[in-house]
Amino acid sequence: MASTRTRVAHLLLGLWMSGVLAAMFVVIPQYEGLGNTGRIIIMHVPTAWVSVLAFGVSATFSALYLWRKKPEDDDRALAAAECGFLFTVLATVTGAIFSQVVWGIYWNWDPRQTSIFVLLLIYAGLFALRAALDNPDQKRQLGAVFSLFAFVTVPFLIFIAPRMAESTLHPNCAFLPGSKCDGIELSEGRIGLLGDRKVQLLMLEQQGDQVIAQVIVSEPGLVSEATLAPSFDLTQAAPAAMPEFPGLRYRIKMQDVDLTAGVVRLNIEAPGTEASDLRTRLTLLASTLGFTALFIWMYQIRARLLGVQWQLEQRQGAWQ
Repeated sequence: MASTRTRVAHLLLGLWMSGVLAAMFVVIPQYEGLGNTGRIIIMHVPTAWVSVLAFGVSATFSALYLWRKKPEDDDRALAAAECGFLFTVLATVTGAIFSQVVWGIYWNWDPRQTSIFVLLLIYAGLFALRAALDNPDQKRQLGAVFSLFAFVTVPFLIFIAPRMAESTLHPNCAFLPGSKCDGIELSEGRIGLLGDRKVQLLMLEQQGDQVIAQVIVSEPGLVSEATLAPSFDLTQAAPAAMPEFPGLRYRIKMQDVDLTAGVVRLNIEAPGTEASDLRTRLTLLASTLGFTALFIWMYQIRARLLGVQWQLEQRQGAWQ
């Protein structure tokens, strides 16, 4: 009976994930200026979320092992860490693909790319430590301690460190319409960074109810530059004209303006509609649920295999 329920659950999971993949190309429309590239977010965000969940599960069972000394807890901790490492790799690869299509480069040691690379190194160190130890009790004990310390770095590397730098290629809040982002503040003559592009505010000019900014945008390496003119509607208190970055699939917008101080807040945005935004969010939610269920399934299988491996090693030791 239990095996029948398990087979049904696996079948439902397969159908669910197939539906998510179909929704990526059928339900979600092409974003203006992004095309099919935007669909990869349905894979990228859930895998990143599941990696954090998996590392959290690993830390929880590591703590339980240190408390109860049950080998089963260590098996679960290791299985979750391995799954988390796999999903982190998937998040890194999908993010690099998105970066290449949108920004023209796979890897630029962006703050978020750098932090996730450091996270991969930390958990690779966990696996290396366990592989270097022959004594099972020592392996489990030190592995559990390492896992706890490793998870302490996860919130900092995933949520805090990438937001501490203003210069980032990562479109944290530019992909979905209506999402929030701080942007950068500039006064006349000042220079800042949006993504990997240098922006300099030349001047502000008020024409009726609109404020128009003249902004020079320079490509990395100063290979080329262009002058853009984003504007802000004072009556609506909202951005008006949002010209595209040269050669990129994002727009620059004037998010706010203070004429008295001569300061504007510039930001980046991927154009879209509220309807497409809703469909994207619902599909993203379905994908997140599907990948979470996939992690649970993979984690359970791997934990059982580790338990069987441990039993076989015990029997071989007894025979010898």
